[in-house]
Amino acid sequence: VRGFLPLAPVLLIAVIVSSGVEQAIFSLLPVYGLSHGLDARTMSALLTVLIAGSIALQIPLGLAAERWKARPVLAACAAASALGSFLIPVLIGTPLIWPFMFLWGALAYGMYTMALTELGARFAGAMLVAGNAAFALMWGVGGIAGPPLGGAAMDAIGPEGLPVTLGLLCLGLAAAALLASRRERE
Repeated sequence: VRGFLPLAPVLLIAVIVSSGVEQAIFSLLPVYGLSHGLDARTMSALLTVLIAGSIALQIPLGLAAERWKARPVLAACAAASALGSFLIPVLIGTPLIWPFMFLWGALAYGMYTMALTELGARFAGAMLVAGNAAFALMWGVGGIAGPPLGGAAMDAIGPEGLPVTLGLLCLGLAAAALLASRRERE
């Protein structure tokens, strides 16, 4: 695993961000919704819609990766997820939150899908196995770090700390993916 780390830093950052965002959403979005006057049943349903989107739209994202390569689609998913994070406070109390959560779930989970797609395209044999192990390790790192980071932001600035944290994480990933793509072209 140590030998793999310097070979694909953007992919590993994508895994950390993906799992951090996912786990923060699963653990803190209900709390966020309650702070905006939504009940627990509604928040459970919103999480279900988010998960449904993350499942349903992976094939279109995969087709996009085949057409434009995984890295640009990763950057687009991360940028769109950042924008979506920043839109949550605007949409949370409106009927638009339902289709939004479906789409946002697809894009947010699409970051991991694109990282996995690029892993499979770039590596084979022992390095693919090492990459998969590194992905598993980084998934744990992000999953452990995401909820406390989001919770600390909520404690510091109020409920809006959650979408701000998620948005900044996704924005950072989008920037890292774009910079890495630019370096690879040069």
